[in-house]
Amino acid sequence: MTLSALPAGALALALLSHATVSAMPEQPHALTLDVHVHDGTVEIRLIGHSPRAQAVSYALEVTGQSTSRHRGATTLAADTRAVLSTMRTNVGADWCVRLAAEEEGRAPYEITRGPCAAG
Repeated sequence: MTLSALPAGALALALLSHATVSAMPEQPHALTLDVHVHDGTVEIRLIGHSPRAQAVSYALEVTGQSTSRHRGATTLAADTRAVLSTMRTNVGADWCVRLAAEEEGRAPYEITRGPCAAG
């Protein structure tokens, strides 16, 4: 039996069974960095924002003239922007901000800002 001999509903089903369904685009990360440099000082805000409520954990490290670290875990409310951490430090020419983050149901990721991002 050829496809043209099938009833219309069966033909549609046969065609759909061979179609590939493209995956939905991946959502942006729930954790982001807002980094501002002014007069030798860097200010970092760790921002949490997710379309759904979810648990997140993070390790934030800022290196410059000294090293500062902050670790945390929290549950983000759906569609609510929150500042999870603010750090401010004096930096020289070489500074680096590193965020290691984990979200429910996603692979861990890292975000890097500063001159270390180029290296």
